[in-house]
Amino acid sequence: MASLLVVIVVAAVCGYWVWLVRVQRRRWLARLDLPGTWDWQDNDGELVLDGDLDGGAYRLRDGDAEERGEWRLEGHDLVLERRGGGSSVLDLRLFDQGKIGIHGAGREHRVYVKARSNVVPLRRPA
Repeated sequence: MASLLVVIVVAAVCGYWVWLVRVQRRRWLARLDLPGTWDWQDNDGELVLDGDLDGGAYRLRDGDAEERGEWRLEGHDLVLERRGGGSSVLDLRLFDQGKIGIHGAGREHRVYVKARSNVVPLRRPA
């Protein structure tokens, strides 16, 4: 009987821990607020992230070059999978509300600032 009680307590503690980790991840994703338009602070470029808080479609404009594909978060890494193949794994850092840093191959130490607007889309484009 005592061993059953120990198993129940351990299961309850593990369940609570899993629930707490999920709640904290949702809070972190809400604080990141990744979907939207991000302007490259030091240069002429932008990163547009569509979809949910942890993944969706992206468009990256860097000067005259443009790249499209799908994005997702894996831990603290932003994974960009280009249309036509290939992917980039970038380290993502939150500096402040609306300001993120991205670091990876070809995108060293880039700082993006979220473009703010008072326009609320009523319908998503198809």
